[in-house]
Amino acid sequence: MSTINPDKLIFLRKEAGLTAEALADAAHVGRATITRIENGKAGATRPETAKRLANTLKCQPADLFTPPEPDQARSLFNDRVPLDLSISSAAQNALELVAMRYNETRETILELAPLLFDLVARESLLERSNRLAELSARRDAVGEMGCHFSHLGGRFLHDWQAEEVEVQEETSIRKRDLRASYVLESAKIEDAFVPLDYDEECDNPFVDHLKRRIEEVRQDGDDAPALDVWPVWRSPSYDVGSAEALTIAQGDEELARAILTGAIQLAHLPKNLRGSDAAEARLTWMRQQKTQHDEKLQELLGDLLIDVTG
Repeated sequence: MSTINPDKLIFLRKEAGLTAEALADAAHVGRATITRIENGKAGATRPETAKRLANTLKCQPADLFTPPEPDQARSLFNDRVPLDLSISSAAQNALELVAMRYNETRETILELAPLLFDLVARESLLERSNRLAELSARRDAVGEMGCHFSHLGGRFLHDWQAEEVEVQEETSIRKRDLRASYVLESAKIEDAFVPLDYDEECDNPFVDHLKRRIEEVRQDGDDAPALDVWPVWRSPSYDVGSAEALTIAQGDEELARAILTGAIQLAHLPKNLRGSDAAEARLTWMRQQKTQHDEKLQELLGDLLIDVTG
């Protein structure tokens, strides 16, 4: 038995105007089966599965096993375009792990990413705006207590410098400045207004909002994601899909951590090691990948006397 061509199935499905879920329902085929085929991770296709899909897509079963014709790939109805960008190995693994966790395609997750980022960014800015309004109201309430302190006034009741920073924060929100860089880099702000242990990569408003959102969905025993930092010039550092990584690593916690950090690149896993019958060989390959990564890193950082293999 051979395997259905992933690109051909995607093309025929879109030509029929069906989502992956709709195709699965109409053909009486498991949704997970469609996902595995379209991700190129399916094994040999059973004749009955190919026949059901072909009947639904109004083609011959044999058509499913051949690549799309050139004119089909260039079809005006094909809205698929290659993504001309690079991401970290850790992020690429995260994409695989999240797709595995929710039984969705990587493409679906990528296509939803702009929407989800915009949603969380709007939430973060709205939260800052609401809290700033609350702070301003409380400042006014303090100022109104002046009649009770005939012997005290000025900054005791009205901190004009703090009010200037308040205006800076308001402008930052209006500019959609997620990291609050406009506030913190302003010449008007003094060190006294910034926490001594503040780290822009770990504590900026957007990261803080994300960390609290993550904490809200954390359940006892749940492997909720974790966000570490959002560097200015490097990729964000986070953990997602830890349970799936541990499953792939067959319970080996060191290998699971290497998957989460990108030291083991799942996208490079040879196709002949992806089946359920290649578990031991897959484990050996992952250990080799981790060792090679550790050796390269140790070579780069060895002169600094930093041990990265522990």
